Amino acid sequence: MQRQYLSIDIGGTTIKSARIDHSGNIMTKGRQLTPRSKDAFLQVLQTIIQENQLIAAVCVSVPGIVDPQTGSVQFTGVLSYMGKFELAQYLEKTTQLPVYVGNDANCATLAEQWLGNLVDVDNGAVITLGTSVGGGIVVNGKLLHGPHSRAGELSAIVTNRDDPLAEQRTVGATTSAVKMVAQACKLPDPADGQQAFQKIIAHDPLAWEIFEEYCRRVAYLIVSLQAVLDLEVVLIGGGISVQPILIEEIKNQFIKVQRADRRLMADITMPVIKAANFGNEANLLGALYGLLLKIEK
Repeated sequence: MQRQYLSIDIGGTTIKSARIDHSGNIMTKGRQLTPRSKDAFLQVLQTIIQENQLIAAVCVSVPGIVDPQTGSVQFTGVLSYMGKFELAQYLEKTTQLPVYVGNDANCATLAEQWLGNLVDVDNGAVITLGTSVGGGIVVNGKLLHGPHSRAGELSAIVTNRDDPLAEQRTVGATTSAVKMVAQACKLPDPADGQQAFQKIIAHDPLAWEIFEEYCRRVAYLIVSLQAVLDLEVVLIGGGISVQPILIEEIKNQFIKVQRADRRLMADITMPVIKAANFGNEANLLGALYGLLLKIEK
């Protein structure tokens, strides 16, 4: 029987956990709501650990700025109440086991490197579209962290500098685009992504205009990456990536952006653009791969 590892995926809404073997087979799963205070948060971690005995190590995917060497996390978003926290050190002391802590988008990228659509790809990237835009970049076969542990912060890439609203100058949240479609089409539930995409797939003029602009901004983001990194493959992740029309339109917008500027036709090569292989399990698997790279090197 292969040894098993405890993988924890910390999200703003839920904390997922799984026991996974050395080959990436998920044996058991768990899920708890993400607390809204530091004490409650640490208690949930303690509970998960207590429920998973006889494990070889612990690995964690977390939103925020993560030092890959120390596992120190500067928490962001709804988890900002944690501040800067030595998460790896805390878990090592609690469990007396090896611990790996990685940024969530980087973990999603590691999963693709290990078992997904970046296997044997030397230069590639993952763009996760959700409540924010996350990213992971692979250069020469290795995940790029940068000297400040901030490489892949794709939400900061400006795609429309002339927009008067600062929050509209980047790709922005998928949820915002869905709400805009719902409002434009007068849908009863502004958070119902399925109904919004029914309008998009039907090429409803109001919905399509919003969707087209969103895909254009993603295409600009990829063009910017290509200008610097010349990637082979770019994967689109996040819940929205299950919609085939999204990948098709991002490709279409990339081509339009190129054709509108002869310099881009000459200087930029369109990478392979496709959906990421893993859904909700990506961060769990990627955290484990990060751990294995750490303890087996």
